[in-house]
Amino acid sequence: MTADQFFDLFHQYGLILVCVVIFCEYMNLPGFPAGVIMPCVGVLISRSELSLGLTIVLSVVFGLLGSLVIYALCYWGGEPLMEKVFGKSEKFRAFVRRSHAYIDAQHGRGLAICRIVPVLRTIVSIPAGLIRMPIKWFVGWSALGIAVWNTALISFGYFFSEKILAMLT
Repeated sequence: MTADQFFDLFHQYGLILVCVVIFCEYMNLPGFPAGVIMPCVGVLISRSELSLGLTIVLSVVFGLLGSLVIYALCYWGGEPLMEKVFGKSEKFRAFVRRSHAYIDAQHGRGLAICRIVPVLRTIVSIPAGLIRMPIKWFVGWSALGIAVWNTALISFGYFFSEKILAMLT
């Protein structure tokens, strides 16, 4: 897909496309890195009639929905599901133990902090579901962290769109 084709898609589908991409990114699907996607969303919004504020709100909602899918799978699927996906990987088990300890030590705030750490921010839903973090904690702390992350990256792309586009040409 060329850049022109992507811009045409964006002009045709706008916020629907943004919501789908952000949902997929928070489900940790390969090929959707936030460090690239979110600033690009900001650039696209700056070049359209769409609202930055509405885009950020929708990005938080759809980021949270994507995170809830992973959380729910791990909450109800638990260890058996994770063993099928990751095998008996000691690295994965160590990650879950460290994440669990960090989230517990921070009394839920750790989840919000994890949401602004690249890579960790999308996979932290796995240990949160596995440890059966209360849903109200998960939603509240995730929404806070997602809002900080998405606002920063989308706003960066929006406010520096001219410089970003100049670098690309």
